[in-house]
Amino acid sequence: MSINIIVDNIISYDYSVASLDVSEGCSLLLVSGVVLEMKNYRTSVVICGAGPAGLTLAHLLGAEDIDVMVLEKLEATVTEPRAIAIDGESLRTLQSARLLAGFAPELLLGITADYVNGDGQLLFELGGLEEQTYGYPMVNSFDQPALDRYLANSLDSHKSVDLRFKHTLSHFEEAERGVSAFGTDGDGEEFVIEADYLVACDGGRSTIREQLGIVMQGASNPQPWLVIDTIDPYMDDDIVCRFYCDPKRPGMTLKKRHQERRWEWMLMPGEEPEALLQDDTIRAIIAPYTNAERVNIYRKRVYNFHAIIADRWQTERVFLAGDAAHMTPPFAGQGLNSGFRDVRNLSWKLASVIKGQADAGVLQSYEAERRDHAHQLIETALELGRQIQPIDPQQAADRDAFFAEIQQSPEGVANLRKDMLQSVRARAIDRGLVVDPGEDPLNGQLLIQPRLNSVSARDFLMDEALGSGFAIVGFNCDPRAVIDQDAAAYWVDQGARLVAVNARGVMAHDHWLEDAYGELGRWVGDREHCLLLIRPDRFCMVAFTSDNAVEKLARARQLLSAAPDDAEAGS
Repeated sequence: MSINIIVDNIISYDYSVASLDVSEGCSLLLVSGVVLEMKNYRTSVVICGAGPAGLTLAHLLGAEDIDVMVLEKLEATVTEPRAIAIDGESLRTLQSARLLAGFAPELLLGITADYVNGDGQLLFELGGLEEQTYGYPMVNSFDQPALDRYLANSLDSHKSVDLRFKHTLSHFEEAERGVSAFGTDGDGEEFVIEADYLVACDGGRSTIREQLGIVMQGASNPQPWLVIDTIDPYMDDDIVCRFYCDPKRPGMTLKKRHQERRWEWMLMPGEEPEALLQDDTIRAIIAPYTNAERVNIYRKRVYNFHAIIADRWQTERVFLAGDAAHMTPPFAGQGLNSGFRDVRNLSWKLASVIKGQADAGVLQSYEAERRDHAHQLIETALELGRQIQPIDPQQAADRDAFFAEIQQSPEGVANLRKDMLQSVRARAIDRGLVVDPGEDPLNGQLLIQPRLNSVSARDFLMDEALGSGFAIVGFNCDPRAVIDQDAAAYWVDQGARLVAVNARGVMAHDHWLEDAYGELGRWVGDREHCLLLIRPDRFCMVAFTSDNAVEKLARARQLLSAAPDDAEAGS
């Protein structure tokens, strides 16, 4: 049994740790010669923040039996509405954590967002049910408090995860072999947690980011917005999602489940927030679109949007994720979704390192693989904002004329829809844990999630066949038959599934799967057959053939055993 003695050097605040045989679960804090008792814990990963990113990370790590402590300074998950848009890739992440089925009743799927000018004329549309690249529609609505509650309550399914509300992290100390996180619980008692890694999911005002001295680069939106959450039975079956690109007052509305609706309206120059927060003013603003007197306004707030990103996302053992790493304007609905992408990328790498299946150097690829895409989404949101927010009549007229011309051409409309959210529609990485990026167009691509058939089941999503770890997928070939057994042995030992998928209309053997709608065939291109090494986060680590399987799989294994040269943080 041992007890930690933590000595506070009053001059340098340099904490050092020693041991003394006394009892478990207790520490002594020596401050100016006074010995104070404090609670002591040990875990693999400390997550600071019980929002969507932090709770999802806890689920993903818990599914791998990684010991996790989640610290949240509030007494429960948030109750006020925040994010309202969730995309298909984020739903795929919830699917991977076995969380989606339980939350599905709270989702409004397949939303089409239309953008209209001040005269109500259509400028362009995004979203809809027709595009489900990753298994789900691209635009969907939800209620963040409902999601947060669901994620928190369902953590009981993971015995290795400990969620602690009313626990405030005050500071931390990094050492070569771990991190010491210090704080205070709801009873005012001090604690220290010894962990291998610390992940900051503590929001835009991150305490951890501040202690690291990391700067956020970017700017805030010059004009604040009024955000209103309502229950509106009158408008429940009317407009689902609309952006009002009206120079008199830009705004938007989005429907959620249970007759709930979000409104957002830009404050015009000279308007004071206090005046816009009056119920009479709010009802006057929404009166042209609904029966304002029947609307229940249950939340109203004026706030500003930020387009900022952290200079660094990682030290050796501390990581930033979600709003702690980046904040995105709402015009593309990608703020929360970027946080989901962060934890999906980071979770499997942390699990692999902690289990001894990968070298700690692979963690350097986290920022390298995520930062550029987060920045792209910020730029996408800013561009959409530039189309929505003009209040100068001539500038708005020029925009309207531009989109009116595009509407005359079906090809122009299709290209516009493709370009507007290309950074969401086709995801790829070109550095980090990817073999020979650029050599094959599939290397580094996020695998689509097509629907498959088997002998015993029909029309199921591909990830259900891939499992939770690595997978080797053969298209029109069986990895078991065409890959040298020694080359595949390492991946099989890691738990990789070997999956054979035939082209549409073909079922070669009972254990093969069929590309039900030809989606996978279109994605791989004009190849008679190919092999794909798929990472746990569903990115293609390398595409290869039976002829070069030994070489490519060895290269992939090497990436997991040491830090890639081009995966340095911030490269």
